Amino acid sequence: MNALTQLAARSRVTVIDDDADGRDDLMDQLRDCDFEPSAVIGHFGQDIDRLLGEVTAQAPDFVICDHKLQPQNMASFHGLEVVRRLVEAKTAAMLLTMYQSTDRLELRAHRHVVPIIMGRDAFDPDYLGTYANVCFREIAEDPVDERRPHRTLIRVDWIDAATQNIDAVVTHWSPDHAVTLPRSCIQPSILPKLTPGSYLLGDVNIGAKSEDDLFFTNVNELVDPQSIHDLA
Repeated sequence: MNALTQLAARSRVTVIDDDADGRDDLMDQLRDCDFEPSAVIGHFGQDIDRLLGEVTAQAPDFVICDHKLQPQNMASFHGLEVVRRLVEAKTAAMLLTMYQSTDRLELRAHRHVVPIIMGRDAFDPDYLGTYANVCFREIAEDPVDERRPHRTLIRVDWIDAATQNIDAVVTHWSPDHAVTLPRSCIQPSILPKLTPGSYLLGDVNIGAKSEDDLFFTNVNELVDPQSIHDLA
């Protein structure tokens, strides 16, 4: 269990990345910022528990994990699952990805349990303490405002006939901007009842600064349109 509340110089940072060049570059950046990086290296197949054991053995203060671990055959699972498991075990961790747009739905479906997801191009080691603080706060069950869920209205704008994914507007986040809501985020018994114009209630982090930071949980109530005025 990670007992830190902030990162300091000489903090131990474990890097998980299947690409050797990307891993080495990231570790060099961390050294330049006075952190002590180490790496998990090997081939783990489907054995995520063995990879997590390697992380635990390094006793890191923070973990940075790449999302796609398959290209160089490091693992058959995604870094998203690694970070989710680490955070559940009270180890602060963040996810790096080059595929944030193409993997948007997969990432959004699990965004509520992964405090930091960032594109590689946006990652700045000078802000590692800020990223870590978001994780530490969440592990302590005191999330930062951008990660704090609020019960709010969600309006269904459109349902994709092929995928059945839903374009929806979170009225208290951005009333004029629709985002795609994965079906897996919605209570299954509600799905057959949805049509464009339906309103739902769910828990959403309406303080999110960008669409990629939004998460949806407990989307489990259909709202009578006549009551919308009272809720808005």
